[in-house]
Amino acid sequence: MQPKAKMAKKQILAIIPARGGSKGIPGKNIRTFAGKPLLVHSIEAALQCPLIHKTVVSTDDDAIAGISNAHGAEVIKRPAELAADASLVIDAIKYTVQQVEKAGEPVDIVILLEPTSPFRRMEDIEACLEILLEGRADSVATFTESHVSPNRLWRVSQDVVEPYLEGAIPWLPRQKQPVAYELTGQIYALTKEILFEKEDSISLLLGRTAAVITPGETALDIDTELDFTIAEQIMQHYREKTA
Repeated sequence: MQPKAKMAKKQILAIIPARGGSKGIPGKNIRTFAGKPLLVHSIEAALQCPLIHKTVVSTDDDAIAGISNAHGAEVIKRPAELAADASLVIDAIKYTVQQVEKAGEPVDIVILLEPTSPFRRMEDIEACLEILLEGRADSVATFTESHVSPNRLWRVSQDVVEPYLEGAIPWLPRQKQPVAYELTGQIYALTKEILFEKEDSISLLLGRTAAVITPGETALDIDTELDFTIAEQIMQHYREKTA
């Protein structure tokens, strides 16, 4: 592995996408979580990473912009068409990169930190970036082991109930079932080159891909009130554990 000082010559941009219109939890991105607005946990993670050169919040919302600036992030306002319910996050990322480069700042690598994943670890951020800095992949994301084996999924259609995968044997013990992994949404990172290579791509895993496996307890994505309640309980558990 190359020394971090040498690897960090490439310009790394952290983007935190935080639009204002949240249907599941109104004002979710700025709702207080563990004593600070939810998105601030992602801002602080980016600012504390020595490999990241610039931290930008992409938003359409003035309140989010104000909180982001107050906590050390730069803000790039995105146009309304990139902040609708059906808008794709990759389009907001491309727009943000273009605005940064228009201001005269180069970008080599982009790391996406969703504000709804407040439990990401610094070691996982650095592991994702080091994979790209070492040229081992064009894009990387965090995954965690799925609680359910793909062989235990079912297809239910009217009166037909059958294994979702042909040939699967759901009745085998858990230890004999194949293991699957799911995206956590905590971290996506990719080179700028691969980001703009295919104009019509909607995926954030492009070119040569890699995975960083994270613990299940850190992989919660806050999307509903129940998620928020569970996340607060997890944070309380962590605080008691480290007190």
